Amino acid sequence: MTQFEFYKSFQFVFELILAETLFLYRRKRRPFFLLRILGALAVYFVFSYFFPIFSDDAFYCSFTFLAIFVVSVILCKFVFDESWLTVTFCCIAGYTVQHLSYEIYMLMLNLMGANTETPMGFYGSEFIGMFSNPFLAAVYFFTYVLTYFACFFMFSERLPKGENVELKKTFMFIFVVFFLIIDILLNAFVVYNMASDGKVSYLVIVGVYNILCCIIVLYLQFEVALKKQLETTLDAVQHLYHQAQEQYAVSKENIEIINMKCHDLKHQIRRLNSGGAIKPSVIKDLEQRISIYDSSVKTGNAALDLILTEKSLLCTKNNIRLSCIADGESLSFMREEDIYALFGNIMDNAVEAVRELEEDKRTVGITVKPVNGFVAVKETNCYADEIFFKDGLPQTRKRDKEYHGFGLKSIKYICESYGGNLTISAEDNIFEICLLFSVDEAEAARKDLK
Repeated sequence: MTQFEFYKSFQFVFELILAETLFLYRRKRRPFFLLRILGALAVYFVFSYFFPIFSDDAFYCSFTFLAIFVVSVILCKFVFDESWLTVTFCCIAGYTVQHLSYEIYMLMLNLMGANTETPMGFYGSEFIGMFSNPFLAAVYFFTYVLTYFACFFMFSERLPKGENVELKKTFMFIFVVFFLIIDILLNAFVVYNMASDGKVSYLVIVGVYNILCCIIVLYLQFEVALKKQLETTLDAVQHLYHQAQEQYAVSKENIEIINMKCHDLKHQIRRLNSGGAIKPSVIKDLEQRISIYDSSVKTGNAALDLILTEKSLLCTKNNIRLSCIADGESLSFMREEDIYALFGNIMDNAVEAVRELEEDKRTVGITVKPVNGFVAVKETNCYADEIFFKDGLPQTRKRDKEYHGFGLKSIKYICESYGGNLTISAEDNIFEICLLFSVDEAEAARKDLK
């Protein structure tokens, strides 16, 4: 078996599988995942082993590796329940990491002068590979492990878990794929033509160039994807924000109408009661029912009063105790629409967290108070399930993550737009949101928002 035959049948396949796993391990798995992956591995190794070698030139060599890679994409789609774009994206990233590791390894051998006997490296015709030399084996494992770990933490960890990859510009991704293929082809061509003539110095220059190309490919690939993810998130948060602004005007009018109607009904009930036409017990029941809608919260801020009144009705409906100690006047630096959106999202998240708990744990507490030129906002509630954080924000436990989890992002968006600081904690089954605003900075930020 030649060095090339061993490399393409076993070593390359193993390297590529590990590299692709770096980006696919958190993707959604299909049923019977273990059986699928065992079957896929068997097919993959058989295909790579029996793939014919009709020629030993550079271009057929590159075609061999690309064909093996295409099969890996198909098998990954068979194993993971993700879109073709997501699977292809992750596999391209894996192939780039594998090729980057290969280039770094070959560069190190050339720089150390350890590649003089086999300057064609893994493409050589004789099997004099690294496994016959403990030093080369050590360099190989050190290089690949270090490169894989670095790429994992720099790139793979940035992919959002459980979400499909979205591309802002598809042509940019196509360009990245084309750029990688050209790099692989040129590398094979250079290795076959320069290494065979003993021009190792040229291999060093080409190696540095190929390493830079791989890094650029990874950077472009992830910047394109993550930029789209961030833009999608921002669009969703802004959409929720504008919806809240529109809802504020509607809610304000509705609450005023309800309060007026309740006030009129109270007077009518009193007149009926004075006439003795209705039993006192029935009158009392009617007054209690109406008082629920007529008991508006008074904090000194119209917008805060409105949203807390709305949410107090929701709390009453779900048997949730709402405790509120709020100095609404201290929020005068904030626009009414923003107050409505901010506290609306805070309350919605709190109600959703406690509504399924036992009744004695259905408690939500809100405080708003000024402290030495600052305004502190705090919300606390109980929770049951374990909460996982990412980038300082809890991750939604709902399956359709594409449409949930934006409430807290909206809170952060509004908070930061006023120069505020947001901290969230979850300990001992108590969830706490704290917002701290500097009044001077917030007032300056409000002027910029206009």
